[in-house]
Amino acid sequence: MKTDIRNHLNVRAGLVMTVISATVFFPSCVTYYAVVPDIHPDGSMTRTVYADADSACLAGDLSSHPFLFEPGAGWETGRMPAPETRWFLDDSARLDFYARRTFQQYDSSYSDIPASEKYTALPYLRARERWDRKKGLFFNTYSYTCVVPGIADRMPVPPDSCMSGDEVDRWFRSAGSYPGMNGVEAYAGITELYDKYTEWVNVCYREQIYRIVCSDAGEELTDSLKDELMEWMGKHYDFYEDMFPVGDEAERKAISLMADIAGEMSRLSGSPAYADAAAVHAEAWREKISAMESSLTAPFFYAMMYQVRMPGRLTSANTDLMDDGFPVWKVDGYRLLAGDLTIEASSRQVRPLGFILLGLVILVSAAAFFRPRRQNNLN
Repeated sequence: MKTDIRNHLNVRAGLVMTVISATVFFPSCVTYYAVVPDIHPDGSMTRTVYADADSACLAGDLSSHPFLFEPGAGWETGRMPAPETRWFLDDSARLDFYARRTFQQYDSSYSDIPASEKYTALPYLRARERWDRKKGLFFNTYSYTCVVPGIADRMPVPPDSCMSGDEVDRWFRSAGSYPGMNGVEAYAGITELYDKYTEWVNVCYREQIYRIVCSDAGEELTDSLKDELMEWMGKHYDFYEDMFPVGDEAERKAISLMADIAGEMSRLSGSPAYADAAAVHAEAWREKISAMESSLTAPFFYAMMYQVRMPGRLTSANTDLMDDGFPVWKVDGYRLLAGDLTIEASSRQVRPLGFILLGLVILVSAAAFFRPRRQNNLN
């Protein structure tokens, strides 16, 4: 059953929901974009990206444009006639600026140029987009596909190390009776997975801290000792709830935490290498963890709402969400943790000329069939 996203707010208002925003992995400040691929009857496609621009950009300074990609040659940019508020399932965004470019039917080799080096690794700029038109006598059919690469393999530990494949899909892609939402957006509806989710976040931090300490110590624990360390860390630290907050006191606390973990590794192994490394590198470890956070969490600071528009009648779409009669998909870091995210839609448009030709053929055939019979009757 399709759900109109314009009515989604009414559904959402009746639910008890909490959006996670207080910890890393769950950024509270998300930049939203609306992406509208519009396929035309001739097979060309116009892609429009809507964003929220700052005052300098709205005043005409395009060097401060809000897009992740560089809208260079071939792109049209401009201020929208009036700002629009769009819903992103668990949040809304005010969009007031656009970038638009038209591509020919087979011009799908284009790739976005990152607007900044910090955007280079974002999965949204590596999406593989394809569209097509197939001509028929009576109908033209249109198809659109966009594959956004998953990011699970970029995590210190993949989510399926703590959840089953079905649980990963339920938490990151489909929260049961919450149309289009995932567990992060509506975790009150699938609380049995919330603990597994937070445990996965903790496991990611434990693994990354372990790797950092081992790197500077020049040694690694045996598998059994590593398991003991992970169990010990799980009892003493909850990185999901309280991970390296900012401030001088917090910095000292983080450095002390890293030194304690290294000390436990020396205690378990009987090797002083870990504790010795902490005496020299503990402060740098804090910086490494911060850099790791920035790298891993970058995709979670952005969310795209795709709305695919196609000629004729929509015949299929792998989404249950609609906006003004067009299918929509939300794409963000959480959904990409469940693997590649594929957007697919197809439509069919009637070709009146084909039916006119068919009618003419029928008329001519009928005339040819009945004319000899009339002549025979006259004779």
